[in-house]
Amino acid sequence: MPQQQSIVDIEQLQSIYNEGNYPECLEGTDLFLIFNPQDPEGLLLKAKCAYQLSYNNENADDLLAVAINSFEELLKLIPAHEEAMLYLAYINIFITGINLPESIEYCNELAASVQLSTRIKAITYRQEAYYQTDDVDSALKDLDLLIKLNKAHTIENRSFADHEQGRLYAKKANLYLEHKNDPAKALETFKEGLVHRYKDVNIYCLIANLALESEDYELGGDMARIALFSGSADADTDENLITLYYRLKELSRQGVINKPIIYAMFIALKIYPERLECDMVGLLNFAQHYIKIYPDWIIPYHYAGAVLYEAKSYSEALPYLQKSVELGGLALGLQRFIEVSYRINGQLPTIEKWPEDSAVMYYNAGVSFFYESESEISNVTIARDLLQMRVNFYKISYEGFYDYFYNDKGNGAANEPHIFAMCCNNYGIALRELGEYDKAVEVHKLGYTLSPFWEQLYSLGTALIALQRYEEAIEVLEQATAYSSEYLGFEDYIDLRGKQLTAIYGLGRKDEARELLTSIEEEYNSFIKTSRNDLTEQELFVLSQRYIVVQNIRQDLLGEASLEEATETWKDQLDKNPDDNSSWYMLMQNYYQLKDYNQCIACANNYQSVKGDAITMESIQKVYYVRGMSYLYLGDYVTAKENLHILLDNCQQGNESDKSIICDTNISLAQCSYALQQWDECMDFSLAAVACYDRNGWKWDKTWIKAALQYADGCKMAGENDAAIDTVSNILKVAPENEKALQRKREWKSGGLFSFFKRN
Repeated sequence: MPQQQSIVDIEQLQSIYNEGNYPECLEGTDLFLIFNPQDPEGLLLKAKCAYQLSYNNENADDLLAVAINSFEELLKLIPAHEEAMLYLAYINIFITGINLPESIEYCNELAASVQLSTRIKAITYRQEAYYQTDDVDSALKDLDLLIKLNKAHTIENRSFADHEQGRLYAKKANLYLEHKNDPAKALETFKEGLVHRYKDVNIYCLIANLALESEDYELGGDMARIALFSGSADADTDENLITLYYRLKELSRQGVINKPIIYAMFIALKIYPERLECDMVGLLNFAQHYIKIYPDWIIPYHYAGAVLYEAKSYSEALPYLQKSVELGGLALGLQRFIEVSYRINGQLPTIEKWPEDSAVMYYNAGVSFFYESESEISNVTIARDLLQMRVNFYKISYEGFYDYFYNDKGNGAANEPHIFAMCCNNYGIALRELGEYDKAVEVHKLGYTLSPFWEQLYSLGTALIALQRYEEAIEVLEQATAYSSEYLGFEDYIDLRGKQLTAIYGLGRKDEARELLTSIEEEYNSFIKTSRNDLTEQELFVLSQRYIVVQNIRQDLLGEASLEEATETWKDQLDKNPDDNSSWYMLMQNYYQLKDYNQCIACANNYQSVKGDAITMESIQKVYYVRGMSYLYLGDYVTAKENLHILLDNCQQGNESDKSIICDTNISLAQCSYALQQWDECMDFSLAAVACYDRNGWKWDKTWIKAALQYADGCKMAGENDAAIDTVSNILKVAPENEKALQRKREWKSGGLFSFFKRN
């Protein structure tokens, strides 16, 4: 029975340790060891608690002494206790720097462990001990052993293995360089590790300089290129890179010219123009000089095009960018080429072959494409094509990263898990916008396992809502809202809560949705009240934008109320927040349904004023539709036509959701034209509406009959009696009992031969 009690105590103490409560655990183990002084688990737990508590503690020496003593007591009981030897070796070698020979002996014994992780730790510690005792040859042998052992991790986690291998090769090379004074061997070692990639830009600087000293200019240029790409782009902190550039420049002045060196110089001149005293004209001259030397090389064309693109000299940039793409191109160059081609030619180019470039560069190009190109040139005609292009930028990046992390392809240049995760987020968003929700969910889930951040959860939740997988969405979004304010601004928090509300409402849990809506509104109004004076107009606008999701659910919940009650609710919302664009939008719709057209127009104007450039295409269409129709019903046909024309201009023929809008708008425009006695336009708009039926293969219905009758009326008023009567006859073939068509047939007389729906 006492033995059972001891086991329970140890289990409880272990649980306390696992929770990170080391002071309580240490106190408990001290008490436990009074009654069980030679209990191995108790000694181990006490030693580990004291060790953990020694970090950043004013009593660190005393606590380390307790840890060392307890580990040593444990080894007296169990001489081969591996965990105790590992801890002691680490403390002696990396913290206290004493008893190194004894620690090396521990490591020698541990190096024979059956556990691979233990062997790696032991050899790592021993290598450091050899280094501290100036036994460089033994340290080098241990580094070779570690490099060999670390390969075993490649299958289970290539990213970790490559990171470790790069670190080990760098350490080995530095031993040759600094302690063996053997730069040739150091360079050879650095080259062996290149496949794994190094994380420190200074290592690439060092390799570049070693290669240049040994007159390996190809390698030197390549390493300089990587170093410059990896720099911070801050000339004040990248002094080594600036020095490296001047070394390359001096070599080129001496006649040492090759593509890697020139490529590196291009990068430096582009990143540090002020420090290197190279303005746009200088870089353009530099590019044109090397175009003459290397007329079939991508790089000088790429940089010439980049300089002119950034100067907004699009006509001059296009030939360079096009030539670069024709020669193979780079991802960023393709992004610029697409944009400039559209600006100059008025149409998007056909990309027959996408350039070969790294996953990281395709990610960067995708980001640039979205923020610099798509946002600048997008319109209803090309929006979907641009979206498809953005998807492809991220898809190529995603596949490159995926091959590295999961298919063991490519080199360590793709070993960027956080960038891969950000690529997953952007790729998933683009897929969702394209309507590929299942693929988006798959991509977002993968991204969160690589490098978790709340934005990925937000995107995942949004895709799940689109798939009506509401339970999963709620769980994901709750996880996202748990992030602290250090990561999550209030505007983001409100957006997430709005998504949660959407999912709960989607499940039909209306009472729960109402409770959450009330809670969110209280949080929102409280924040606005306490923080309004500290927020800029832009920050307040962003908050209002994020609150839209919440207000949309309020509108849905008001579906059971009368229009009058709903209208009063939205007026109350405006009293609380006069700049709430959602309230103006909802009132605009309600007043339209209530046929209070003057109020509808006023709300539409206010909504558009508050919303500004952030208005979405769907909202643009809605505003111009209800405002245009309100003016029509009020008899202001000229203003009605102005609004409906704008609506038509913002519709895309190939967009499925726009097809019916195009048809209805043409009918309304025909109605306005008839009222204004603009007979030709009346007939043209009516024909356009009828053409929607033919083009889309729709079955003729009341809307078709309305459009056909308007066409007939326009023909009649324009004096084209034959066409008018023929149109009525054809309507009666489809709807023989249509009273309006029958009335026209009785009133009009046939004029002989005629044509149906044709204009000269």
